[in-house]
Amino acid sequence: MSKYEFYQSALEKKREQKEYRQLRCVAALEEKSDNSRLNFTSSDILGLSRHPYVKKNTIKYVLEWGAGTTPNRLVTEHLECHRAVEEKLADLVGKETSLLFPSAYNAHQQILSTLMNNRCMIFIDRYCHHGLIQAAIGSGAQVFRYEHNNLEQLRALLEKTSNTSHKWVVTESLFGINGMTADLKKVAEVADQYGALTYIDDSHSVGVMGKHGVGLASHRKGIDVVFGSFGKQSGTFGAYLATSQLFRSYLLAFNPELLEITMLPPAGLGAISGSLDLIPDMHVERQKVDMLSHTLRELLTNNHWDIGSGISHIVPLICSKESECLKLSSALLKANILVTTLRPPLVPQGAMRLCFTVNALHTLEDINLLAETLQSLREEPSLSVV
Repeated sequence: MSKYEFYQSALEKKREQKEYRQLRCVAALEEKSDNSRLNFTSSDILGLSRHPYVKKNTIKYVLEWGAGTTPNRLVTEHLECHRAVEEKLADLVGKETSLLFPSAYNAHQQILSTLMNNRCMIFIDRYCHHGLIQAAIGSGAQVFRYEHNNLEQLRALLEKTSNTSHKWVVTESLFGINGMTADLKKVAEVADQYGALTYIDDSHSVGVMGKHGVGLASHRKGIDVVFGSFGKQSGTFGAYLATSQLFRSYLLAFNPELLEITMLPPAGLGAISGSLDLIPDMHVERQKVDMLSHTLRELLTNNHWDIGSGISHIVPLICSKESECLKLSSALLKANILVTTLRPPLVPQGAMRLCFTVNALHTLEDINLLAETLQSLREEPSLSVV
């Protein structure tokens, strides 16, 4: 038996189950040519990764602070640029303070495992993204998953556990799975009624929704912890937590690993800082995204596609069968249109779908082309998507 046989067999099984995924190169959106691909997978909603000011600010930070950072915050205290970006971010979100992280996925794990240990209960929306649910489970807390946006069920669960003092309600503000928003005002009210704390993942709404365009959870009463990802906000990488000084101090005191994490490099900080300067005034770009998203939803609805009831720049296309969803995704790729295919464990069983993310670099022609291509594919005998 070959020493590589186990790995070869495992990969072959993935291929047979049609779960084989690999990285692929994507042409930049604005570089349209006969061979380019139309990208509806990008999370750079405002096109900030290529904005001249953001690029200039990135270079400025590199020239002033260098290419990398020294190992960790405990040794170096705070580099001035880190502290300045955290203060700017906290002010925009409307919180006392914030913390920056190099990885959104790891940040959820670090934060939840510290704030929500085995002595507490977590009540989390069933449609929260896979990474957030796994972080909740990994925290060691007792986890209750309530039906999507069902605040009456959340209320009932909290009522049953009214004798427990340490409770957290966890949800996304804008769900990546279906483009629907949570009623954060009511979430906060229900949580407060039963003495629960609130943790909101605001990643998908930052840049396009909320006060100053900095997310639905920004400047909102009753929200204890706001989490966001810069991969969606500024087209760069990393994540943040905006909260009270109490929770920041608690995290740093009770999770020494946070002090050992290598900080974001100056280039990333420069991109983030530049984006934060621009986002509050990008009303035109937000209006464009909203208009194009509305147009796409209207076209797909008129053509009798099932797109749910969301109203955001995230537009799902729900298929009746997984096999049909995969066929449609493959056919779109052949037509040089990139879309996201969401399937378990990223979505619940039976909820497989395609997902189109509209951004400010798209044009009305792009939206029309997508709708027309979908309709033409629908008429092919090999595709019986309904």
